[in-house]
Amino acid sequence: MAADPPIDAILESIRARMAGDAPAAVPESPPPPPPVATPAPLPGGDTTLEALVRSILEPQLQAWLDTNLPEMVERIAQAEIRRLTGRE
Repeated sequence: MAADPPIDAILESIRARMAGDAPAAVPESPPPPPPVATPAPLPGGDTTLEALVRSILEPQLQAWLDTNLPEMVERIAQAEIRRLTGRE
């Protein structure tokens, strides 16, 4: 994969164009990456986009819930207890 052009070359190109000088060679951006190969079938034989997204997101969502859910439940429970006991 080709490296991005250095920032100095990009800035020089911009300065030359703004000054009205002859157009400087604009560094080309790297070509787009090749397309991703079709994923292997997931357990259970599912190869749908939904199944693929689910297989990627479930572990991330579980980690987020493990981190944030206890605090959320505690905060909501305390607010409900305050509301029920009239201590708002």
